[in-house]
Amino acid sequence: MLLVSTAARGAEFMLGINDIVSQAFAASGIRMVLPMDGSADLQIASLKVQQREFHNVRVRCGEFTLSSVQIACRKGHLDLMPDAALDFSYAFDSKQLQLTLAAAGGESWQVAGKLGERAWQVTVRLRNAQGLRLASLFPADVPLPTKGTLNGTLRVSGNESGAEIVNVDMQLAEVAFSDASGLHAAEKLHGPVKLTVKRSGAVWNWQGNVAWQSGEMFWQPLYLRGGSGLSAFGSYDGKLFKVEQAVVDLPDVGRVQLTASWNVQKSTLLEGTLQGRGLALTSLFEVYAKPFLDKGSLAESALYGHADVDAQYRNGGLQSLRLNLHEAGISDTARRFALLGVNSDIDWQADAPRTAIIAFAGGALLGAPLGAGQWTVNMKGLEFDVPQASLPILDGKLDLRDFHLHREMFQAGKPCSGCSQAVQAGKPCSDCKQEWHWYFAGSLVPISMEQFSTAAGWPKMLGTLAGHIPRVSYDGREISVDGALLFNVFDGTVVATRLKLADAFGRAPKLSGNLAMRNLDLDLLTRTFAFGSMQGRLDGDVNNLELQDWLPVRFEARVYSSAGSYPRKISQRAVQNISSLGGAGAAAAIQRSYLGFFENFGYDRIGWSCVLRNDLCQMGGIEAADNGPYSIIRGGGIPAISVMGYNRAVSWGELITRLKRVTQDNVTPIVD
Repeated sequence: MLLVSTAARGAEFMLGINDIVSQAFAASGIRMVLPMDGSADLQIASLKVQQREFHNVRVRCGEFTLSSVQIACRKGHLDLMPDAALDFSYAFDSKQLQLTLAAAGGESWQVAGKLGERAWQVTVRLRNAQGLRLASLFPADVPLPTKGTLNGTLRVSGNESGAEIVNVDMQLAEVAFSDASGLHAAEKLHGPVKLTVKRSGAVWNWQGNVAWQSGEMFWQPLYLRGGSGLSAFGSYDGKLFKVEQAVVDLPDVGRVQLTASWNVQKSTLLEGTLQGRGLALTSLFEVYAKPFLDKGSLAESALYGHADVDAQYRNGGLQSLRLNLHEAGISDTARRFALLGVNSDIDWQADAPRTAIIAFAGGALLGAPLGAGQWTVNMKGLEFDVPQASLPILDGKLDLRDFHLHREMFQAGKPCSGCSQAVQAGKPCSDCKQEWHWYFAGSLVPISMEQFSTAAGWPKMLGTLAGHIPRVSYDGREISVDGALLFNVFDGTVVATRLKLADAFGRAPKLSGNLAMRNLDLDLLTRTFAFGSMQGRLDGDVNNLELQDWLPVRFEARVYSSAGSYPRKISQRAVQNISSLGGAGAAAAIQRSYLGFFENFGYDRIGWSCVLRNDLCQMGGIEAADNGPYSIIRGGGIPAISVMGYNRAVSWGELITRLKRVTQDNVTPIVD
């Protein structure tokens, strides 16, 4: 429809077109106003270019020409790029399109195309093109460009059925992007991007190269720096996205080759392979593995050495893994453990038994050095067995036997019947998760407590550490000890029962159980902790013990003199330190009395108890009593001394502070 109107400024023409449709684009709601001064104002209600649609597009032309030969716009402006000058022309007979957008800083967008009905092609040449202008071309829910420039060429050609060939050859400079959530962002990206895509029937074949030369990227939870490269080719048929081959160069790690077949509709990896030679484990773990780990001992560890990897994935699971470790190692950053000089050749198969030899040069456990060793691992699918293993520790060793590791499908702590078969068949298994379970037994060949405590940075302890380790198991949630864990320390025994450790590899592990100490040598014990000299034997029980992040939150504890005949002596210093647990003034009282002339005293019995609840210790002594003073030490022999306690309720934190301080200005003892 063509209208002619008059106004104070003169006559103008208005041209309205409902739709223009071609293979390259479609436009509707077209309205063009043509004043008599030779300018033009073009408005398009809807413009669709391939799969992207724009609304309310407006172009103003300072000089406009419309004839039977062509349409041309000079000295124009586009609302989408208001700071850029626009020139375009389209020849009706040859269907040639020419478009140029130019802005400050040498920025230009040049488009040349031939829009034929049976065949068409479009070439876009960019020079210092601002990446921010491309934000409107992407969906709102993906990371959008915010700055940077692009230089290069984009070529697209096709026919009446759509695009057939796409070629991209771009150079990125100072490019940045981000999304609304802040979980995906990048800054100062530099590097070339090359991509070629060709359609053959319903299949798109592609190949590309990306060299990320510099810049930084955060892609939750990964933080990555430039220096990597990717070269790959594959295909896409609308359902399956295939990577026939890809070569990835990871900075400070090495080169990885991979293949993959991805079901786009189900977002499922169907099969894939991965190969790498001489990969540096330190950077591989730190950059690409640790961000996915929950907080815990493994997340606070470091890996060393190099590895060769060859893995195959198929039918919903890993089918084979060849792993060669070369002088590898792992250490806890808190210096709790380390295993170094690990060399192995592991050839694991999902459907065939294999045996692996793992050798290590040494390591450390709580600061104590570990010797060299070699373990034999029998593998059958997801079941791993170590019949016998030895871990040298100082002058002793830890012997393990019957170690078994396997993976099971569980739902709410119970096995999922038939779930493993469903997963292998690629079918969903609702709420079922794979969990690792293991168990072992063993024994601790005597280790010098003097050497071990010195290496661990503890007070110097005397005697030896030895014991029997019954069946220890892990069910995916907690570590449990079946039976009693026996240790020989301080010339006596310590038996641990009902031991359970929950969240063992997390930030706040929770330990529970009972301890029974029998016939401990007080002389060895007090000399170890510089508590003052005590001679005798001591028994103790700690029931319903609960530790949260290795700190006590609950227990019922009682220590008392062992039965039998043995020397029973206590030094003045030990009396002062015991008295200091209750208040002020012990040392002064002893020094003022005639007993100050004596260095050691006799006693008949020792008894002390503490019930810990809500950081409050309810204390007691030899006799069972609810209120009033209580005896901690009952005198006996000549000279004799008795120590009484008066405070029944003591803050656990304050009690620990006093034990550390062992001051002498505390409660006055009752001296007999």
